[in-house]
Amino acid sequence: MADRLLVLHILLMMIVIMFFLVTLGSSIFFTMTIFSSRVSGELAGNLMVLALVLPSILTVLFLHKVAGKLYDRLHVVIIKSSLKK
Repeated sequence: MADRLLVLHILLMMIVIMFFLVTLGSSIFFTMTIFSSRVSGELAGNLMVLALVLPSILTVLFLHKVAGKLYDRLHVVIIKSSLKK
């Protein structure tokens, strides 16, 4: 059972990391495409820092809403399947 729980933890960590990287990449891409031609270099650096805020907030919400429920359901399934054996 411990190996199944370890796989569950690794799977959830990989899902959360991929979610964060996708939201981070898209946030930086949209920030650069929208503001790159109209702002100075100094302001572009500040915009890049602001582009990091949205993925962080979305990742926390994803962890709270989606990953928590997914973990609870999968944990129960793993425990039930180990008790049947």
